Order: sequence, then C-alpha cells, then structure tokens
Amino acid sequence: MGGCESCASSRRKEVSHLLRDASSRSNISELKTAIAQAEQYGVDALSARQQYSELAKNERQSPESVHEMLIWSISTQDGVILFNVIQEAESMSPDHQDLRLARAKLAECQEEARVRIQRLVRNRDARSLTSSLERARRMGVPSDELAWAENSLFALAEAQQEAARRSLREGETTPKCFVAPGPPPLRE
Repeated sequence: MGGCESCASSRRKEVSHLLRDASSRSNISELKTAIAQAEQYGVDALSARQQYSELAKNERQSPESVHEMLIWSISTQDGVILFNVIQEAESMSPDHQDLRLARAKLAECQEEARVRIQRLVRNRDARSLTSSLERARRMGVPSDELAWAENSLFALAEAQQEAARRSLREGETTPKCFVAPGPPPLRE
C-alpha cells in the first residue's frame, strides 16, 4: 500500500466528506461513486448504501421506467416474473400502452402452463404436477381453473399410497411403484 498514516487518515476524512455531500444531494450516480471510494478506504457507508438502495428503487419504480420493466419481463418469457411486473406496472401506470402486450404474453404463458398440467395429469407425474400447479398459481392462473388438476393430484397420490400399501402387504420390502407424493393440494 505505502504512504504514511497521516495521509491515509486525511484521505479517509476527505472521502467521508465526499460521501456526506453525495448523500445530501441525493444524486444516485455521485452516491454510487462516493460509496465505492468510501469502502475502498474502509469508511462506513451503510447509511449511504441504504439511501442508494432507496433511490435506485424509486428510480426503478417510476412511471417512466414502466416501459423498460414490461419489455424486460416479456423478454424473460417467465410467466411468474411477467405476472409480478404487470401487477407492479398496473399500480404505477394503469393505462400504460405496453400493458396490453404484456397481458397477451402472460396469457400465452398461462395457457402453456395449463397444457403442461394436462399432460402431467395424463402421465400421472405427481411430483412435476405439484410444482407446475404452484407455478401456475404464482403466474395468476385462477384457482377454479386448477381445481380439477388439484383433485387429480390428490387422487393420484392416494392411488400411489394404496399401491405401496398393497405391495408391502404382499411381502415386498420396497414397493415398485411408490413415488412419494408432494404436499396435498391446497384447497380454497
């Protein structure tokens, strides 16, 4: 490192002042730079980091950023992310023009989830069905549209448990068809 302790102490004081000034101006780019310098010199920057986090959150959630948020969420092709971003965008700018496109993409994701659930019910795949049902719920598929699949999951789990009990009664030490079911479906 090098340098005398007095110079390092002066530099820490200078960085502390820079950090305090940047915090008072609430300029996000200045604050980010000041935080980086403060941490480089071992100056406590926790309160400045919290302020930076709040400024970044406010900037990210401003109505001007709704377009970027929606386009990004559409590009992820993830129905859960898209659903959550649409919810947030509707609260900030309910009439935003990109909401229509985002809702159309969400409807596609939800339909893909429904088709996947139907296939999993047909294939009697309890484990994947459990996670797919949860994912569909998190992307906003209405519960009444999932009730039939939840009932199928419940019946499938009961059938698998009965088959396991029957195998054990017949003397097998390890049931051939036993697949541990996930948690029982949520009933609303």
